[in-house]
Amino acid sequence: MSNAETKQNVKTSVHETVNTDSELYKVGAIVTASFAGIVGIWAVVCLSSAFMATGGPIALVKSLFGSITGTM
Repeated sequence: MSNAETKQNVKTSVHETVNTDSELYKVGAIVTASFAGIVGIWAVVCLSSAFMATGGPIALVKSLFGSITGTM
């Protein structure tokens, strides 16, 4: 008996996968950061308008405590 070698044809193919998950995470992070920035800017504008309406930060704090205690 002789040793017979068998040959096998192996076919390979290359498939590229696109990682859309990471791109969606990036978009979500950018949208979230944008909204957080907009809310932060809005808060600064509201606080500065309150300073101007009451006459300064000390008057604003006095008005805050007065509105809480009901002595305004």
